[in-house]
Amino acid sequence: MKKTLTTSLMTMLALSAVLSGCNGSDSAQPADGKVSDKNADKKPVTLKFWSRWPESQQVFEQAFKEFHEKYPWITVEMPPVASAQYAAQLQAAVASNDLPDIFANQSAVPMDQLNQLGLIRDLEDVLPQKKKDEFYEGTWAEGFTTLGGKVYALPHFTPRRYAHVMYYNLDVLKSVGLSEKDVPKSWDELVAVGKKIKEKNSSIYPLVLGVKTDWLMGGFIGQMASAIYPDVLPNDGVNAGFNYKKGEYEHASAGIVQTMQFLKQLQDDKILHPNSLVIDYREASTLFAGGKAAFVIDGTFLTAELQQNNKFNNFGVAPLPTKDGKPQYYAFQGETKAAIHVSKNTKHYEEVKLFLQFYMDRVYTKELEMGVEGSPIIAQNKDTKVNNPQFVQAQTIQDQTFILSPHQYTRNTAAVKVNTELNGKKPKENLGKIFEGYLAGQIKDLEGTLKKLSADYNTALQESVKKVAASGTKVSMDDYKFPNWTPMQPYSKNKYDELGK
Repeated sequence: MKKTLTTSLMTMLALSAVLSGCNGSDSAQPADGKVSDKNADKKPVTLKFWSRWPESQQVFEQAFKEFHEKYPWITVEMPPVASAQYAAQLQAAVASNDLPDIFANQSAVPMDQLNQLGLIRDLEDVLPQKKKDEFYEGTWAEGFTTLGGKVYALPHFTPRRYAHVMYYNLDVLKSVGLSEKDVPKSWDELVAVGKKIKEKNSSIYPLVLGVKTDWLMGGFIGQMASAIYPDVLPNDGVNAGFNYKKGEYEHASAGIVQTMQFLKQLQDDKILHPNSLVIDYREASTLFAGGKAAFVIDGTFLTAELQQNNKFNNFGVAPLPTKDGKPQYYAFQGETKAAIHVSKNTKHYEEVKLFLQFYMDRVYTKELEMGVEGSPIIAQNKDTKVNNPQFVQAQTIQDQTFILSPHQYTRNTAAVKVNTELNGKKPKENLGKIFEGYLAGQIKDLEGTLKKLSADYNTALQESVKKVAASGTKVSMDDYKFPNWTPMQPYSKNKYDELGK
């Protein structure tokens, strides 16, 4: 994500979509869907929209077309920018104060920082309490979607997202005399099935990974590792490798070390596709769909990408295999990792409000209909018809994998400021990059490298807490310790408060 804004980025793709009348905003439209005469003299308006979700591309194209048919004076322009370049693009726009009307969030520029710079506006007039109540409990969480009790981020997907699953190619399994009942649940079973596949057809590899996608590697490694040592949070992002019982980073946990060592053994035994080291997750899914591998590990969103981009549908979805087949989990902390902001400098806020109403009414349901991801609105997940068994299975596994876990924001909202400070101090290395270096043979001392990562993160966190505290804000490292938390069991803030610190 290392690219500055250029003129070419502003060559936009005109897209549109429909508003289905949330909160009465569609009252100007007749029942037959035709534009009324009172809208005939509307001046043309162009809204600039930046997305970082390639899996939603076709959703946007179809839904925005409906929007434009109903609101023909509004054109939505969206640049075709690779998600890997988005962070740099957003940082450049922030630096030059040239943000689009609506844009996707990005952890490289936290919401609190955007607000401190006066670059985003609150969305309270779009989200009255009645509308907020339609979303999952915990959606409107301080530091994630709200600041000072006001909403600054509208969710794009369900907050229960980013758990990892394993996909299996039914054509490949059948070709080597295997079936769904042979899909491995443990590491030993994965090795055994892998050897059978290689014996039957040496040109097919049992497993392929897109190692170049470091956030995906770090996420699924943490999830696999939770079956070994659940005290360390299985998550991606800044909380990856954090031990909430101790209140410190612990990347060199037994779970993470053993998981990386197991994957390295798969590589050495030629069970892992040799191209894994040099490809990203989309290239890995292409090899999988092309019958070059029996299994691939990815997020639940891959169901739509396989079907839409690879035109491949003969696959199934299963939980990640774990050491000894023990239970795993993925930390759900009430956060919304995928969301959109509105620029405070937009000159077309009335049109933006129409767009946001449409987003909630149509983009969410379109994501479901096309098998991309669940909606953040509870009723839509229940009422929207989804004719996609693989997507439904992936969503079911994801829901079962999520367990509500503690977060420092629930203890002290001042930790939001610490996170903003930490964002500029945290190491550039992460679990995914270390995993890549380990597979490539560049990292010999895995445990030592992971311990250094923890030490660097812990130092950065301590310095960030001290700096925020020195400004007069009440916050300390105690806000990051939850000694009464029991991993694998849903965290209850009230229960914790009863037990005491």
